[in-house]
Amino acid sequence: MTRGYKWLLALVPLVLCAELYGADAESKSGIIKGTITVAGRPTTEAVVSVEGIAPEIIKARVAAAKSQKAVMNQREMKFVPRVLPVLVGTTVDFPNNDTTWHNVFSKSEAKDFDLGLYPPGNTRSATLDKPGEVRVLCNVHPVMEGFIVVKEHPYFSGTDQRGNYRINNVPLGKYRVQVWHPQLGTRESAVQLGRDGQVLEINFDLKKQ
Repeated sequence: MTRGYKWLLALVPLVLCAELYGADAESKSGIIKGTITVAGRPTTEAVVSVEGIAPEIIKARVAAAKSQKAVMNQREMKFVPRVLPVLVGTTVDFPNNDTTWHNVFSKSEAKDFDLGLYPPGNTRSATLDKPGEVRVLCNVHPVMEGFIVVKEHPYFSGTDQRGNYRINNVPLGKYRVQVWHPQLGTRESAVQLGRDGQVLEINFDLKKQ
């Protein structure tokens, strides 16, 4: 056996260990959760996201994600849910579950579209291909208003009926937790996940500034 071949065999375990260690380091993560309230009352209309995650991690997570689908219903003359967070590239269906015709459109910078007028029982769709906030309206019924928050990464959550949110698999590091609300704007708080499996509880009470 030549000296060069022996050297190569000795190197292989080191390379494998480095790869395994790197994969393990990247897999270490924690959970950020909490409750969002407005003047002390739970809100279903907040979107919470973790900002400042390394671009290469985001790119890998987005590349691994399958084609996304989401639904914003039209029911009882409302968009349901009124606030819908989605990953960029998601196709959103707008089924008309009312007894009247509806139109769905937006003039937002993140997405300018018009699905036209369509009858009960029909569904039309739009693909959200840019990050940002998309205000959704119906030109037949001015009282109808919805919001789609399009994020460039999957580290986000909407709030449930109790105002709770939960964001899993957040890589360890220092970040900003950002809360968006259609009427109350954006709030942020600095956070740090320092150990694998750590659970951070971050609560916000939103008020008009």
